[in-house]
Parts: sequence; structure tokens; C-alpha cells
Amino acid sequence: MEQSSVAVGASHDHQIQQPLRATFGLGERVRKKSGAAWQGHIVGWYSTKLTPEGYAVESEAHPGSVQIYPVAALERVA
Repeated sequence: MEQSSVAVGASHDHQIQQPLRATFGLGERVRKKSGAAWQGHIVGWYSTKLTPEGYAVESEAHPGSVQIYPVAALERVA
């Protein structure tokens, strides 16, 4: 199995830059489009060969709990 590098950024670590064409910015409210409910704020991002644009989302209902999702799985919350 081939490993790929992962770049992760977070609001507390400003050394890693946000993707140039990021769909969502840090702090934006998002939710999953389908499946199990998850809504919260963008707290970081990641990138792999299979997921060039992914986000870490901290739950509004359970602060401190974070899930990662590809950009296609998320939508902005007004």
C-alpha cells in the first residue's frame, strides 16, 4: 500500500497555508450534504492524492469533536 503525504492546517497553526482555491475558509459554518448529520465550523484542511481538497469540521453540537470530509461532501450553512 502506497502512503501519500497529508498537509493539515488548523486555526492554531498558521505555518501551513490554506489551499489557494479553497471553497471554504477557516471558521465558516458547513454541514454534510447527505448521510449522518454533521454541522459545524471549518477548523482545518487536508490534502491527499485522492482528496485534493478536504476539510476538518468541528461539531457545533459536540465542541472538540472533529471529523474530516472532502469538499464534495459539504455545503455552506447560512
